[in-house]
Amino acid sequence: MKQHMTLALALAAALTLAGCAQSTAAQPPQAETTPPAAESDWGVALSAEDVSPTGLTLTCTQSGSSPTGELQTGSYYSLEVLEGEGWTAVEQLPQEYDVAWTAEAWAIPMDDSVQWTVDWEWLYGSLPAGTYRLGKEIVDFRNSGDYDQQMLYAQFTIA
Repeated sequence: MKQHMTLALALAAALTLAGCAQSTAAQPPQAETTPPAAESDWGVALSAEDVSPTGLTLTCTQSGSSPTGELQTGSYYSLEVLEGEGWTAVEQLPQEYDVAWTAEAWAIPMDDSVQWTVDWEWLYGSLPAGTYRLGKEIVDFRNSGDYDQQMLYAQFTIA
């Protein structure tokens, strides 16, 4: 019984440390001036629909081009607001625990579209009027350790 309790505590500590490392690395850069990507080298484009101050529907469309593997993304996203001529990360709400993103791989079908509902109220609260962009990392996955990745953006306005 004591061995099981020790193992459970060690596993909990490892997961906590992994979550802390992930949340630090997952923060988007401040005051980036790169314009939002309209479409990736793999024919992937992101667009925002049904936008509200607390979320949106994200549409990911793949058309043409020739990725070398399977296109994927995950649960992680970033939100940035346009300030002057540059993009700045939207400040996250204080959290009781560090934010850790799950590591699933959501498939992006070839020559098709897929939609995901994004609710950011838990992380960013209700956003004021402004121009924003949501960033998603897209991966061209060939094999374990053999992949390319690109950050794509869907720009939107909250009135």
